[in-house]
Amino acid sequence: MQPRPRSPRTPPPAVALLFALLAFTGAALIAQALRRAAPAPPGAIAVTLYPTRPLPTPRLMPQIAAPTETPTIEPTPTPRATQYVVQPNDTLWDIAIRFGFATLDPIIAANPGINPDFLSLGQVINIPGVDFVPPPRPRPTATWAQPPAPAPAYFVMGQVLPDAGGLRLRAGPSYESRVITRLGPNTALKILGQVAGQNWLKVITPNGTEGYVDARYVSIGGAMTLPTSPALDAPSPPEAAAGPLEYPYLSDISPRVYQIFQVGQARGNRPNAFSVVGDSNSQHPAFLKPFDWGNYNLGNYAYLQPTLDFFRGSFAHDSPAAAGGFNTAKVLDPAYAPAYCNGQSPLECEYNRTRPSVALILLGTGDQHTWQDFESNYRRIIEISIKMGVIPVLITKADDLESRDNSAPYGYINGKIAQLASEYQVPLLNLRQVVQRLPNGGTIGDGFHYNYPGDNRSAWFTPDYLQYGYNQRNLTALQVLDVLRRKVIRPGT
Repeated sequence: MQPRPRSPRTPPPAVALLFALLAFTGAALIAQALRRAAPAPPGAIAVTLYPTRPLPTPRLMPQIAAPTETPTIEPTPTPRATQYVVQPNDTLWDIAIRFGFATLDPIIAANPGINPDFLSLGQVINIPGVDFVPPPRPRPTATWAQPPAPAPAYFVMGQVLPDAGGLRLRAGPSYESRVITRLGPNTALKILGQVAGQNWLKVITPNGTEGYVDARYVSIGGAMTLPTSPALDAPSPPEAAAGPLEYPYLSDISPRVYQIFQVGQARGNRPNAFSVVGDSNSQHPAFLKPFDWGNYNLGNYAYLQPTLDFFRGSFAHDSPAAAGGFNTAKVLDPAYAPAYCNGQSPLECEYNRTRPSVALILLGTGDQHTWQDFESNYRRIIEISIKMGVIPVLITKADDLESRDNSAPYGYINGKIAQLASEYQVPLLNLRQVVQRLPNGGTIGDGFHYNYPGDNRSAWFTPDYLQYGYNQRNLTALQVLDVLRRKVIRPGT
C-alpha cells in the first residue's frame, strides 16, 4: 500500500509574519552594505563610521592630604600680677614702697602709658608679681670683655629723703647724664663717696644698680664720714651748677621747650621777663611780689639768688591775666580785660605788653562749675602761649573743687593739666605733690586758698616757714625759673 502524499501545511499567521519581517530586514541590510561599498561621488568626503562604546567613567583615587606639621604654640607666660586702686593722696612711690619695690621700673613696665608723676583717684594700677621681669634697658655693646666690678671695700648707709620720691639715679655726676631710674622716698642706699667739689654722691641701690644722685636729697645716718676716693674726683663745676637742675616734682625739660624759647626770641620776647596767669591765688601779694620788695630769706636755697637778680622786676608785676575769680574761660575773654588792652583777651594783652619768655600758669580752681569746658579752654591757653613764643609752665592746684562742689571725677582738672603738659611737651610743676604733705594741704579753712605766715613772710624759706602753702608756691616757682634760666634761657650761666 503506497503512502499517501502529505499536503503542504500552511504555517500559522504569526509565524508567517515573522518570516516576512526577517526577510525584509535582511534585504535592507544587504542594500545598505551595497551603498557603503559604492564609490563616493566626486568632491565628496568619505567618512567611515566605526562602532563606539562609551568611555569608562574614571575612578577617582582617594585623595590623601599631605601631612602638615602643626606648629607647637608655646603659651605666653602671664606674669603674676594684682591690681591696686589709687586712693586719695597716693603717689606712685607710695604704692611702690607698699608693695616692696625699690624703684618704679617694674610698675611702670606693667602699666604702659602711665604718668608716674600724677595719678587719679580710682585709677587701677597693675602690680607685678615676683615672676614679672621688666624689659631690660638697652646697653651699648662692649667690644671687649670687662671684668666684674669689685665689691666696694668701704661705704656708709644713707637713704632718699621722705619727700624726695622721684629722685633720679644717673649714669654720671651731671644733670646731663643719662637717667638710669627713679628712686622712691626712703630708698636705702650704699654711699661709696662724694664727687670732689660737687654735690653728687656715688651710690648703689638695693638691687645692686650703681649710679649718681644729688646729695641734697639724701640723708646719711649718724655721724659717719663720707668715704673719699680719687676715682670720684671730678673738675669743679661752674658756680651756677651749685643748685639742682631738676626736682622730683618738676617734669624733665623737653627739646620742644628750647624751640618755643627760640620762637619767642625771634618775636622780640624778653629773656629776663616772665608772666603770671591765674586767679586770686596768683594775684595775691603773698605770691612772688616779696622778692621784688626785698622781704625774703632764701635760707638753704641761696643758689637761687642769681635767678632772683635775672628776673628782677617781674615778681611784683601786675598781670591782667591774673585776677580774682578768673577761670580758663575768662582769661580768654576780652570782656574781662582792662580797658588798656584795647579789645584783646587778658592772656594776649599780658603777652603783648610784657613780652615774657616764660608764663607761670595756675588755673582750674575757678572752673569747678564749668569743668566740662576746662580741657578745651586750657588747650587754647597752651597753644596761644606756644604760638607767641612763651614757655608755658603748667601748675597743678591744691584743691579738688570740681569734685567737691560739682560732679567731676576726683582729681579731674589736675589730671588734665598733667595730661596736656605731657601731650604738648611743656614743663609741669606738680604743686599738688608738694603741698599735700603740709598741714591742711597748705590751704586755709576753705581748702583752696593757700595759707601764709601771720607776719607776711611768705618768701622766707627756713624750715618753720616752709610749712605754709604760699611759701612752697614761691619756692617751687623760683626753682622752676632757675632751671629754665640755666638750661634754656642762659645755658651754662
